[in-house]
Amino acid sequence: MKTHTMLALASVASATLISIGPTLASADPVGEWRTSDGSTTVAIRPCGDNLCGFVASTTSPQDPTIGREIFYDMKPHGNEWSGIIVDIVAGQRYSGNISLIGDGKLRVEGCALGGLFCGDQQWARVR
Repeated sequence: MKTHTMLALASVASATLISIGPTLASADPVGEWRTSDGSTTVAIRPCGDNLCGFVASTTSPQDPTIGREIFYDMKPHGNEWSGIIVDIVAGQRYSGNISLIGDGKLRVEGCALGGLFCGDQQWARVR
């Protein structure tokens, strides 16, 4: 009887993991995101165990920032990733976080002076 119960529990656990698999995958910021002003698309992808982000496109096809890295070494911490965010126009580096805040929304926060000054934006998933 115990073996039958264990097999049934294993079967239920396996089915549960299979059914939540897509949910876990969708809780991942990997993909393309449009910035809040709509001028830039950023591609977020795995870089080893962490995430990085690159300018994928802008409203100006000749823009020299296309392909430049703006998220460095974003380490996972639960539902948030922390690392370095670069303002490639101003050439400034900030400590930053990215986190999913809803269906197709990404919160991007950058802080200067040890968190004394912070700003954030909401980006929309493109794909």
